[in-house]
Amino acid sequence: MSRGTYPLLAGVLALSGASWASGAAIFSDTFDTTLSSANYNAFITAGATGPSGGVTYAYDYSALGIPAAPHTTDGSTAGVRIRTDNLQSSVGTVVGTTEISTKVLPTLTAPYAVSVDVWSNYIGGTSIAASGTNGSTGVAMGIGTNGTTIQYIAANNGLLVEGFGDNGGGANQAYRVYTNNVHPNPTTKNYWAAGTSSTSASFSDPYYTAFLPSHTAPSAQTTASPSTQGGSTPAGVLGFAWHTLTITNDGTNVIWDIDGHTMTTVPVADFTTAGSQVSIGNDDTGLSGSSATNNQLFNAQIFDNLTVTPEPASLSLLALGGLAMVRRRRR
Repeated sequence: MSRGTYPLLAGVLALSGASWASGAAIFSDTFDTTLSSANYNAFITAGATGPSGGVTYAYDYSALGIPAAPHTTDGSTAGVRIRTDNLQSSVGTVVGTTEISTKVLPTLTAPYAVSVDVWSNYIGGTSIAASGTNGSTGVAMGIGTNGTTIQYIAANNGLLVEGFGDNGGGANQAYRVYTNNVHPNPTTKNYWAAGTSSTSASFSDPYYTAFLPSHTAPSAQTTASPSTQGGSTPAGVLGFAWHTLTITNDGTNVIWDIDGHTMTTVPVADFTTAGSQVSIGNDDTGLSGSSATNNQLFNAQIFDNLTVTPEPASLSLLALGGLAMVRRRRR
């Protein structure tokens, strides 16, 4: 290879969004400005007189006492706030949701990984040990959607995963998987790393409590509303701490992990996809909502640092493709 080949190959990799190092992003968004909205379509279930929730780009989550997300490198506390059933209750649907789907991704070929930092915040009852008004909401993340139709627990056209910030998702349903419109459970599908018992998706299962300890709300929240934000969460839930959710499609299985701990492994043969877009959102397992000031303030899922990266095998193929282009050019 001549000396002049290296810049050309570097250009091939740069244009593709990849590099020699594993994990170079195909797509990334820090949600630091409102310009991020151009990358997404938003879907919000309707209330009686308007939308049930909303999406706020470039939201300064330090207002809730939340520190910078783990993959933030510049100290920024801007992200996207996604809320459902906080303005009013959803109607005409079995569940409420606010969800955003990308609309700018190229066709994704496995292996690839989608990762995002998320903070699940909620209003407590008499404390955050139990969910309060509209507390039974979860963090949702999906792949394989077309980006033009809603991707949530009542209807999705790819694979969707969901984890609850509190214990409001039900004793056996804190960590969920949806394959197209099917909602399997650990006794019917061997997807869950925690096992195949009726409680293997429960927040109280020892598998989850081992790496998801109890947390307290930030002092800014306990000071503002000690009657709802005091106390501590149950162990095994996502609330009041940053977590990194990752979905990896290796071509054979789709693996969901939280903070490096495998949650579920689903064979790609078990679902179909409608496209290559990804989604993040806030699902409510019921329809009840509240427009109370504290409900609007505290019930929110905060997302930051969304990335889509090729896995090492993809980068190797990309490099080989670049070499082939170089060789053709030299002839």
